Amino acid sequence: MSELKYYSVHKIENLKDFFLVSYIIIDDIYHKIIPDSIRFRRNYSESKLTDSEIITLAIVGEIHGISSEKAWFKF
Repeated sequence: MSELKYYSVHKIENLKDFFLVSYIIIDDIYHKIIPDSIRFRRNYSESKLTDSEIITLAIVGEIHGISSEKAWFKF
């Protein structure tokens, strides 16, 4: 498992910063554990969002109690 000891703890002022910090951590971990079958899949370059961005949206939404796309649009 990836070690999280390299990340420091800071007070996050707003949601934008929380998204940014979450994305950086998730992207680092994702690229360490992604298997080659997913990394080199077809049509990956044509996607509008990266896998890390989608995972970040899902995790941040769950933390804020937003569990559906419709609720995200209302937020």
